[in-house]
Amino acid sequence: MTVAGDPVVLNGYAAKQCPVRVHNNFSPSVLTLKEVRSEEQQATVDAGNTFEAEIFADLLKIHPTAVLVDPRLGKYEAIAATIAAAESGVRLVLGGTLPDDVEGGRSGKPDVLIKVDGGYLPADVKHHKTIEAAARKAMRVSSLANPDILLDAERSTSSDYYYNDCLQLAHYTRMLQACGLHAGHESLIGAILGKSLVTLPGGVPERVFVWHDLSKPARYTFSRSRGKVRRSLLECYDHEHDFRVQVATTARRITGSGDDPEPLVVPIGYKDCPGCPYEQWCAEQMGPDDASVAITRGRLDTREWRMLRRMGFGTVETLGDLEPEDPAFFDEYYPEVTHLSRTQALKRLRGAVQQAQLIRGGIYFEPKTDALVVVPRADIEIDFDIEWDNSNRIYQWGLRVREGQDEQTARYEPVVSFDELDDDAELALAEQAAARIMQLRSEAQKAGKTVAVYHWHHVEVSNTRKFRCFTVALDGITIDLLSWFARTFRVQGSAGIKTIAQFFGFTWAVDDPGGRLSMLKIDVARAGGPDAAEAKQWCLSYNESDVAAQAVIRDGLRAMFPVGEAGD
Repeated sequence: MTVAGDPVVLNGYAAKQCPVRVHNNFSPSVLTLKEVRSEEQQATVDAGNTFEAEIFADLLKIHPTAVLVDPRLGKYEAIAATIAAAESGVRLVLGGTLPDDVEGGRSGKPDVLIKVDGGYLPADVKHHKTIEAAARKAMRVSSLANPDILLDAERSTSSDYYYNDCLQLAHYTRMLQACGLHAGHESLIGAILGKSLVTLPGGVPERVFVWHDLSKPARYTFSRSRGKVRRSLLECYDHEHDFRVQVATTARRITGSGDDPEPLVVPIGYKDCPGCPYEQWCAEQMGPDDASVAITRGRLDTREWRMLRRMGFGTVETLGDLEPEDPAFFDEYYPEVTHLSRTQALKRLRGAVQQAQLIRGGIYFEPKTDALVVVPRADIEIDFDIEWDNSNRIYQWGLRVREGQDEQTARYEPVVSFDELDDDAELALAEQAAARIMQLRSEAQKAGKTVAVYHWHHVEVSNTRKFRCFTVALDGITIDLLSWFARTFRVQGSAGIKTIAQFFGFTWAVDDPGGRLSMLKIDVARAGGPDAAEAKQWCLSYNESDVAAQAVIRDGLRAMFPVGEAGD
């Protein structure tokens, strides 16, 4: 909570966060809570901080005259250091803090300021992918050595993080404009420097600044007068930020005295609720029957939930009875959600009703049709899962092999290295794993047996495609269990492996299992020291649990649907 007389200033994350969180941070009637992170969440934060430090170190090597603002400085000393560096015209300012834009309600700390003609442009360091392969598109990028020279990266498009990243870049753009440091209205662009590697002309794969045009129409949004309007990222940001400033300003006046204004927002279940410090507070306000809280698969957006509540379908019970195709209902509902097409709106609504019916009936999953459920099986079953480090190098190839469905024959055969990997060392592990699968295929063929490699989700195939030897080894024998499960069953909530396996009573051999935490553990294992042995064992136990869980799910489903086994 801030002091009532202080100006409302929001940081670069507020525009992409739930506005109820902003309300709670500013309302005197709500106890301000700080985020409490799980071990995996903290590992994510730590990995991001480590990545940023590595990027800053690389940039300082390339640009010795760049200014790194001392992170130990207080806010106002950091602002002074940032302004002094920018006024001196240095090519890069790292870790700076911009002056508060009191009139606009902004505060912020852009990771990188890049000098171009006329001023500076913002860039942010993100520990995630920034670019994806595309057939016909090209992204604008620049090298770390020449961040102000933009080039085309052919056959590429933005990553899934694009929108949220650009909201943050728009925030820093407005702050640079407010303090007179921005390069000008002809340069409404910003960059993200992340984990993706791009091969520039005549070079080798390297990390690059990926540039985004913040003024280009990019996203359809709701308009009461025009249905939906395609707005630029800056326009989207301005709307989201200005609304949250209003939310914060109103929240400050809510003291519980009986003469308070109505809050501008009320809690609605949202994808970012898990991990939010106000998750429990909001849940208590909404109550246990609120559909937006209960439904976590195929979530509707805030506008959809708000309209359903207004029409009397805000609980699991009432939503489960809704008939979305009823013209009397849909003709009233749709004008408030025209940012979606009629087809989209109806499809999303059907999905929400279906989820409500599953929840109401206490059904976690059920077959989509009356056809027999055919659970995949083979004479030789190989469950497969990979783990990779913060450099996206695969250090562990988990193989669990069994004869048919006989658990007594199951054996865990990891191919793993706890050493730092280069290209050759990573390839050697891939070749070893591929050789083992080829051996199993050969033995199965000689014995006249079938063989299958099971994995949960596509990453075990898509992330190993860079190794031709492994692609050949997997050819024609892989089964994506998640894809099969989603095609076969209607699922209430998450279809993640941890959720489904726990339904069948399986528990992981490690606490707080997760891929992000595994990245922290491999770093600890490689560092040596007193915790290295425990970290190595954690990595092995976590991976072994992942592959064992896949077999548990198949066996559990066979027990539930015995007549549907292949070959019956």
